[in-house]
Amino acid sequence: MANILIIDDDPQICLILGEFLRRQGHTVAMAHNGRDGLNAATTAPPDLILCDLVMPGLDGHGVVAALRQHPRLNEVPVIFFSGCTDRGQIRSSMNLGGDDFITKPAELPEILEAVNARLARRQKQVQQLDQQIEQAAQAFAGIIHDLNQGKPAMQWLAATDEPAATAQNKIVQRVRASLDTDKSSATTPEAVLIKNRNRKEFLKLSEVKALLAHGEYSNVYWGQDSHLLFRKSLKQWEQELPPGQFVRVHRQAIVNLAFLDFVEKNAAGKLQIHLREFKEVIPVSQRETAAFNRALKAFQTR
Repeated sequence: MANILIIDDDPQICLILGEFLRRQGHTVAMAHNGRDGLNAATTAPPDLILCDLVMPGLDGHGVVAALRQHPRLNEVPVIFFSGCTDRGQIRSSMNLGGDDFITKPAELPEILEAVNARLARRQKQVQQLDQQIEQAAQAFAGIIHDLNQGKPAMQWLAATDEPAATAQNKIVQRVRASLDTDKSSATTPEAVLIKNRNRKEFLKLSEVKALLAHGEYSNVYWGQDSHLLFRKSLKQWEQELPPGQFVRVHRQAIVNLAFLDFVEKNAAGKLQIHLREFKEVIPVSQRETAAFNRALKAFQTR
C-alpha cells in the first residue's frame, strides 16, 4: 500500500481521515501546517499528499509550489482538500500543480476513490518510466556491444564529420572514450540514467560520493548538494558499483573512497568518515570496520 501525507490545520480532520486511510492499509503521516508538511515530505517522501488549501503561514498553494521545485518531490501527486468553492481558486490550485481537488465536507468513500485513482495513475507513470529507462539501458548496452565487436557502421559513425551525425558522433565518441579508459570494467555500468530537474541524463558512477539507505529506497549523492532517491536497495547497488572503489561501511551506507577526506575516531573509539564537500559524517559499524580498513589500504596502494 501507499505512504500518504495529510497536511491540514484541523487536527480533527487529520485524525479522522488518517484513521480511515490506515484501515485501508495505507501508512499515514500528518502535519498541521504547510511548513511542517514540507519538512515531513522531505524527510520521508510520500506516495501521495492530501493538502488543505487555506492554512495560516504557508498555505496549500505555497506547499505545492515548493514541492514542484524540489528534485525528489516534484512528481508526488497532490490532492487539495478544502472548503473553498471559488472556481477561480480551484483553477489556480490546479494550474500550480495540483492533481485533484475535493471540496469539504466530503464523504470518506469519495476521498478514497480520489486517492486510489491518483495512486493508480502514479503507479502507471512509474512503470512507464521504468520501461523507458530499461529501453535506454538496452540501447546503451547495444552501442557498447557494437563497439566491442568493431561493427563497421559504428566505426563509421564515430569517425564521420558529417553535420547530420554530430549528436550521434558525440555520444559514440564518449562511449568509446569510456571503454578505452578502463577495459577491465567492461561488465560494470559506467553510469546510470537519472531524471534530474525534469531532464534525463547520465550520472557517472565515478561521481557518486555516497549512497544512503532510505527504507527500500536509497539516496544517491553527488556534486556539492545534488542527491536523488532511487527505487533500489543498497544490496542491489553493491552488485553494480565498481569493486574496490565503493565500500559498505554500515547497514545503511556505501561510500566512494575516491572522495574520502579523512577518517577519525569518535569518543567511543569508533571510526567516522568525512567525505569532501559532504556535510554528513558517516559512521563505520563495528561489523564493517575490518573490511573498510582492508578496502582503504588496497585503494590507497593502487
